[in-house]
Amino acid sequence: MNTTRNGKIARLPRHLRDELNRRLDDGESGETLLPWLNGLPEVQTVLARQFAGVAVSKQNLHDWRTGGFAEWQARREILADARELAADAAEVRQATDGRLADHLATVLAARYASALAGWDGQPTEEFQQQLKILSCLCRDITELRRGDHPGRKLQLEQDRIEEQREKTEAEIVAKFETWAKVPAVQDWLCQTWVPIEERMRRKREIFGLPPEDEEANARTAAPKTEPAPDRDDDPEAPGSSPDQPAPAAQDPKPRTPDPKTGSSPVKVSQGIGSQRAAGPGPSTPDEPNPADSPARDKLGDA
Repeated sequence: MNTTRNGKIARLPRHLRDELNRRLDDGESGETLLPWLNGLPEVQTVLARQFAGVAVSKQNLHDWRTGGFAEWQARREILADARELAADAAEVRQATDGRLADHLATVLAARYASALAGWDGQPTEEFQQQLKILSCLCRDITELRRGDHPGRKLQLEQDRIEEQREKTEAEIVAKFETWAKVPAVQDWLCQTWVPIEERMRRKREIFGLPPEDEEANARTAAPKTEPAPDRDDDPEAPGSSPDQPAPAAQDPKPRTPDPKTGSSPVKVSQGIGSQRAAGPGPSTPDEPNPADSPARDKLGDA
């Protein structure tokens, strides 16, 4: 609330006064501003409480235009000028690297050199007037440079403090690394640390998985089934090599022994087949040689 003015508009909240000032600054007339202003609930509350409900009139708006609104415009101009000066100062500081007074002193010294270069040695009135102007400028620039010295000293002190802070932090880190190598300190630091095994156990418990030991035991107890070796891939299997004969096929039907010889026909046939394959060999007493059968018949006839 404005404390220097006590009119109806001056008693309104700050955001309403700023909105009214912006609309006045845009050139809006009182014919549209008064209905808008008197129709706001906040304005009606203030008028009812402090002015017996009397609405804002044209005269109130006129007084505000020449008073509060004019002050608002003046403040805006001052702020705008300050922003412009700040922007200009930033550009000048950037252009001169923060050493404007030093640059001015350099320019002044060049002016002195130019004046002395053109002086013929006679103390003329024109030359004295020129020196007087340069002398005044020299005093002003000296004051500017004297004002810059505390700023530079302060900047150097800030740089020193920052460097000391970085150095102190490095020393603290080195001290902590040495301190952390002490076993008692390690135990103290790790007293609230959860080992990775315990963390994994908690995770498995949260997700409803069995403990890792039980899962490992279940994998160990599970039977391991190995695939049967392929006949074609096994070089030692019978019949896998062309030089190795395949085993004889077995007859699934059972054979009854012969009542005369007492031997199985399968065995006899297999024996005969083996003898035929191997060729004639020496005879045995248990098995007659077919070559001796004619001689045995002759003896029988005799």
